[in-house]
Amino acid sequence: MRLVLVTSEPVLEADYHRYLWDGAVTASGMNPYAVPPLAARQAAAATKLGQLAKEAGPVLERVNHPTLRTVYPPVAQAFFAVAYWMAPFRLEAWRAICLAGDVATLALILALLREARRSALWATLYWWNPVVVKEVVNSAHMEAIVVPLVLAALLLAARRRPLAATGLLGLAMGAKLWPIMLAPLVLRPLLAQPARLVAALTLTAVLTAAWAAPVLHAGIDTSSGFVAYAQKWQTASALFPILQRLLDGLLGLLGVTSLPSGLIARGLLAAVVASVAAALARRPIEDAGDLMRRAGLVVATLLLLSPAQFPWYTLWLAPFLAFLPLSGFVLLTMTIQLYYLAFHFLAIDAYEHFRTWVVWGIWGPVWLLLAIEARRVWRAPLAPAGGGAG
Repeated sequence: MRLVLVTSEPVLEADYHRYLWDGAVTASGMNPYAVPPLAARQAAAATKLGQLAKEAGPVLERVNHPTLRTVYPPVAQAFFAVAYWMAPFRLEAWRAICLAGDVATLALILALLREARRSALWATLYWWNPVVVKEVVNSAHMEAIVVPLVLAALLLAARRRPLAATGLLGLAMGAKLWPIMLAPLVLRPLLAQPARLVAALTLTAVLTAAWAAPVLHAGIDTSSGFVAYAQKWQTASALFPILQRLLDGLLGLLGVTSLPSGLIARGLLAAVVASVAAALARRPIEDAGDLMRRAGLVVATLLLLSPAQFPWYTLWLAPFLAFLPLSGFVLLTMTIQLYYLAFHFLAIDAYEHFRTWVVWGIWGPVWLLLAIEARRVWRAPLAPAGGGAG
C-alpha cells in the first residue's frame, strides 16, 4: 500500500508546502517564525529571503494560510530542514523522511508489544490501517515524525529509564505540543525518587524554554500560527460547537459579553484532558501493557475533545490500537475519512451541511460504540479474589 502511493499526488492536501518552505528558511539560517509566507513573497529580490522566495516558486505560492507565521515547533523545523538539504523544495525528500518515521513507528510498536508480551500481529492495526497509509505516505503529514518520538519515550519508560524517556518526550514536544499530556505517566515512577524527579522536571523545563525561544524572539501576535491555532482552529468536531453554544447561552444569561466563549471552551477541554492524564498517573504503572493502555486513553481523550479533528490526528492514536483495541477507536480511523467530504460541500457553497450532518456521521457511531463499551466494562463482574472460576 505504501509503495503504491509513494509517487502519488497528495489528495486534497497542501500542508506539505508549508513544511518545504519552513525547511528552506530554517536550513538557510533564518528564523521560520519571523515572517509569514505572504511577506516573504513580497520581499525584495536582493535580500536573502527574497532570493529564497524566488527559488521556492510554486511551493511558496501554495502555502496555505500565508498571512500566518508557522505553527510548527523547532524539532519539526529541524526535520523540514533535513528534507531541504536532501533535495530543495522536493516533496520526494520530505516523503522519504515520513516513510522513515513510519517504519520506525512500526519497529517501536513491535518492541513495545514484546515488552507487553502481546502478539506482534496486533501491529497490523497500525501497519495495515488505510488512514495511516493515506496520511503518512500520500499526504505526507508531519505526524510521521512526532509519533515515533512519543513511542520511543514510552519504550524507555517501560524499560524503567524515566530520565531518558523524559528527554525523548521533550523532543516530541519540540515537534508538536500535545505529547506534554503524557508527561505525568512518564514521570510517575520518579515520585519516590525526589532528586531524579527534580532532574527530569529541570530537563523538561530547559527543553521547553529552548523550543519557545525562537518563537518568542519573533514575537507573539495575531500573525502567529500558535495564537491563531489556540484561538480559532475548529474543524470536523461535533462536540465543540455544542459546548461553545452552551457557553454562549450561559454568558448571555450572566450578561457577560467581553469573554470569548471559544477560548473558554478550549480552556475547559484542556483542563479535562490534563485531569484525565493526572488521574491515570495516580496508581503505579504495572508493566509496558499497562503504560501503553493508559497513554492510549490520554491520547484518545485529547483526540475526542480537540476542537480541530483532522484525519491525520488519528495517527496520534493509531499506534495505541495494538494495546487498546476498543472498537470505537478502530471505527474512528474509518469514519474520520468522511472529513474529505468538506471539500465537496465547500465547492457547492453548502459547508453548513458538513458541519450539521456529516460531522455526526464521523463521530456519532464512534461515541455510540464507546458508550456501549464503557457500559460493558462498568457492568462486568469483578473476578473472585482467589482468581478462581466465577
